[in-house]
Amino acid sequence: MKTSEQIIQDTKRNVNIEDYSLLEMHLYLCIEQILKMFSNKQITKDEANRRKTLAVKKYEDLKKEYEFELSMFQEHIANIKETEDLRRNLIKLLNEKEIITEERLAKCLNLSLNILSYCFKGEFEHE
Repeated sequence: MKTSEQIIQDTKRNVNIEDYSLLEMHLYLCIEQILKMFSNKQITKDEANRRKTLAVKKYEDLKKEYEFELSMFQEHIANIKETEDLRRNLIKLLNEKEIITEERLAKCLNLSLNILSYCFKGEFEHE
């Protein structure tokens, strides 16, 4: 994602924003509107700076939230991919029609624990 400073510079240069994300477009349009209002003498320089500061702060906060959620989803997808083979083996083992032996039960538990280790980071809490 672009920094707020890059977006402000793009606004001043009137850059085409078709490849911007929605969040970046929002800041771009806010800054553009502030510049228009200032140039038309609808707001003072202090008011323009105050509005710009608020718009940039909101953008930075939303950008942090977006990047956090994106990393969380990417980690979740990576965990799904890493456990796919383990889950397939566990399902195959559970669907077998053979009698349950200690060895099969141990394999099932081992596969289950491996899958859980990808899903839960840190130690298990117990009450």
